[in-house]
Amino acid sequence: MPKACPYNILLIEPHMKLSIHDMKRFRYIYFIVLALIAIFDVSAKNIIEQVIEPALVEVRYERRMVLDTLNPENDYKKNFFTLKAGKTVSAFYSAELKTMDSIDVRDREFFFIRHNNKELQRYFARLPNAKIFKNYPEGKIRVHDRFDLSQWTIDEDWEKPIWNITDSVCKIMGYQCILATTDFRGRRWEAWFAPEIPISDGPWKLCGLPGLILKARDSKSHYIYQPISIRTENAGDVEYYDYQVDFRLTMKNRKKGLQRKFKHLHTDIHYKIVSSGMFGINNPNVKKRDKKPHSNYDFEETDYVKPKLE
Repeated sequence: MPKACPYNILLIEPHMKLSIHDMKRFRYIYFIVLALIAIFDVSAKNIIEQVIEPALVEVRYERRMVLDTLNPENDYKKNFFTLKAGKTVSAFYSAELKTMDSIDVRDREFFFIRHNNKELQRYFARLPNAKIFKNYPEGKIRVHDRFDLSQWTIDEDWEKPIWNITDSVCKIMGYQCILATTDFRGRRWEAWFAPEIPISDGPWKLCGLPGLILKARDSKSHYIYQPISIRTENAGDVEYYDYQVDFRLTMKNRKKGLQRKFKHLHTDIHYKIVSSGMFGINNPNVKKRDKKPHSNYDFEETDYVKPKLE
């Protein structure tokens, strides 16, 4: 089993606060790791960029995600995702992160700049890590994600929601859309799909309607997807890619992955690193925060047993 990527471990999360002493030791170890990476040249030979088929459509979605369900109007974040869907396969990912990761593994100078600049670290820490490939491998959904200080691959059966198509209609970005509802993996969803774009796909893992899903939200509006651009011509290719091949771990059970991710969501990473002496940083007197900020929420999928938190 491959080992987790060291420089993913060393990224400082925006809320982490280290003492001057800890920061000096952290930076010292950080540059040692970067130097070792440079010496062994983890560059373009450790990546996958595989064109699968031409894309029939490219949609850029905005996702609004509530970070505190007790304060949904004020504590939320917005991310942007790109969906490229072909005849049989689709990819859903952050185009910004894909571009930066692609440069990162090819340009050593950019790698050092990105991982030594606090503003860039904070910026990239806010980008969504999850990538979703539908029907790749065939009959599966492959998810790439980063949590618990590691890069993960989770292959799951391609389960399509069972929809109830209503008679409600509206126009979204010039397309006549029809409302459909479903109960899928713990949440009730409503989705507006466009029969004019006969592609049975949509944002996240939503799919299975006779037309492209342009807008979707769960019943509590904790997750809202809406389109900001649609391209049905010259949409490029559907591509399977992985820039962390040598450092990616495999999770075979989707629900166990959600449990581990939930536990990581509520783990004080700063406390875990500093109190344990990981990476040479050791401060036994560090205090654990009562509550990790921006973590009072659940994932799009809630059909799992939540683990006990320490």
